[in-house]
Amino acid sequence: MDIRHTVQSARQLFAGTGGGEIAWLAAMCAMLTALLLPFASYVAALPVITEEWGLSHARAGAVYSAYLAGYSVSALVVIPLTDRLGPKRVFLASAPLSVAAHTLFSLGADGMVSGMLLMALAGVGLVGIYMPGLRIISERFHTGGRGLAMGLYVTAYYAGNSISLASTGALMSALEWREAYLVTALASSAGVLLVYLLLRSHRDRPSGGSSGRLDLSALRNRPVRHFIVGYSLHAWELYAVRVWLPVFLVSVLVARGVDGDQAVVRAATVGGIALTAGAIGPVAGGMISDRLGRAVSAMAIFGLSGALSWAIGWMGGFPWAAIVAVAVIYGWAISADSAIYTTAIAEASKSAQLGSTMAMQAFLGFSGGVVGPVVVGAVLDATSESWVIGFSSIGLISVAAIPVLLRVRSFRPEPSSTSGG
Repeated sequence: MDIRHTVQSARQLFAGTGGGEIAWLAAMCAMLTALLLPFASYVAALPVITEEWGLSHARAGAVYSAYLAGYSVSALVVIPLTDRLGPKRVFLASAPLSVAAHTLFSLGADGMVSGMLLMALAGVGLVGIYMPGLRIISERFHTGGRGLAMGLYVTAYYAGNSISLASTGALMSALEWREAYLVTALASSAGVLLVYLLLRSHRDRPSGGSSGRLDLSALRNRPVRHFIVGYSLHAWELYAVRVWLPVFLVSVLVARGVDGDQAVVRAATVGGIALTAGAIGPVAGGMISDRLGRAVSAMAIFGLSGALSWAIGWMGGFPWAAIVAVAVIYGWAISADSAIYTTAIAEASKSAQLGSTMAMQAFLGFSGGVVGPVVVGAVLDATSESWVIGFSSIGLISVAAIPVLLRVRSFRPEPSSTSGG
């Protein structure tokens, strides 16, 4: 995409809005990034925790997947409430819960069971932050260029993951993993203050006639159904890479003679920097989809990420600079389509069913995220840590996703849809 298209999308986004609204959006993104500071602390410390707790790859993946499971299951209850109560109240209750869960994990988790329980609780907090935040932004920025607006918020979500991974890795150079995790958890409490400041004057807009309960009839909407399946496969790929790419980097460094502890710190830092490319992915993907269409853009991005999945596992013997360069592109590719699905689902949904539609998106989507890390961990266990086979299994997700998206490649929102406000 050239600079003219970028400027056009930006003009569409901010048409009719004042500087105060733009500043508010920027502050919302900063708030989300702050709340997610401990988001990847477990991943950064994963090699150390795996050894300390005596976990297999599959069980180590399952602890992280509990985070996504807590998110997906609670979404069925939490998100439909935004139809009745509005997203603001849900957001205000969820932010402190997220901080508390991560703080307790750093202080008290001592094995697979306690780790999974606390991660699941953190997932409940996350669902009340992320999806209601997207809904609030969708309501406030309802003119052309919404793909870019929501893409910026999704970008903050990815930035939070990258910063969490890199900062925890840096802290572990001087602190034990629990201490590093605790620092990020306590630092995220600054985001709670921002939540109250940013939303205190926001007026919720509950959908008229909604009971606040899950409405499964939302899945009768054909475009919604197909985009949710695409989102689920995207989450499978995304979280499998997020968990196992840093561990792959550790294995590459250890094979080259780097000390184990140093390898963990270096891999977390480099992995965080590499995955920072994912932070700009949703913005670019949102702008591309504003021009080329949601499904076509998502298919193209899936094709790129699938090709990189099949390539990177073979690169253990390549120069370190080449591995990092491919990891950066990979980080972009696995993230770039995130905002596309959320925007398309919001556009295709009926207004009164938006909460239920987003709940099903979160539940089914993050269910894919739950499965991904565990499946790859099981593949690594079964193949004596063959990264070629492990990453190739992720590449197969693209093969499954593209035919699904082909069926909605001609989708365009109606002028009276949610997209049009």
